[in-house]
Formats: sequence, structure tokens, C-alpha cells
Amino acid sequence: MVLLLGGHTIGFTNCSLFRDRLYNFDNTGKPDPTMDPLLVMKLRLICPQNSPATRTPVSLDQNLASTFIVDNSFYKQIRLGRGILQIDQALALDPLTNNTVASLANGNDFLARFGQAMVKLGAVDVLTDSQGEIRESCHLKNKPRSTFLFG
Repeated sequence: MVLLLGGHTIGFTNCSLFRDRLYNFDNTGKPDPTMDPLLVMKLRLICPQNSPATRTPVSLDQNLASTFIVDNSFYKQIRLGRGILQIDQALALDPLTNNTVASLANGNDFLARFGQAMVKLGAVDVLTDSQGEIRESCHLKNKPRSTFLFG
């Protein structure tokens, strides 16, 4: 998973998926203490606290010079407390994954390792028909479809 989440090197999200980290992390009324304070200030300008849901894209790799480049910059950023999504920041903080993150951030083999992880993922049996679903939004189950047949 550490390698697959490296796909966030070219990923984007919107404010609604991380706004709590900026204003009310774990119901504290404060930002996430693991997030770089300068990044918090920057993101608050893009994602005001009480604004309606916004679709303004926010890069998951805060090295803007490499936003559209598949590289190891994402790992360097999360080691600096610049992970946008909590799951990304957790990779750099968790004792089970932080050594792998450090290795990827400091090494030059991310592309090869990411490719190997994608091949492994491709070998996973896909659930089809009623056994699984392709989600319209990754964090929500799809609405049930009508099964009525006309005719």
C-alpha cells in the first residue's frame, strides 16, 4: 500500500476531504498538529472554514514543480508534514511504514517499485457482477440500481 499510495504523486483532491485537518482535527478546534503550519495557512486560503463545498483541486504532492510528474517527491513532502490527506501523512508517521517512506523519499527506485506494485495489484482477482462494484466516488458506496425489468 505504501507504494500504491505513491500514485498520489500526480493526484488531486478537494477541500471537503481534508478541511477537518485545517480547522477541527479530531474535534479539537485546532489544525492537525502533524501538518506543516505553513501548509495549513496556505490551504486555509484555498479552503475557507465555512465555505460551501468547493471543487477547487488541491495537489496531493505539494512540490508544485512536480505536480504532474510521477516521481518520489510525494514521499519527500509527507516526511516534511506536507501530506494533504490524513492517510498519506500517516504513512510517514507510522512505525510500520516510515522506514519504507524514508527509503522511497531518499532513493531512486520509486518508479521500478511502483511498477512492481501495480503489476501485483493487477493480479488481484476482480469482483464482478453482484460480487463487487466500481464506485462512482471512491469513498461512497454506489446507490442501489433498480432491478425492475420492463417488457
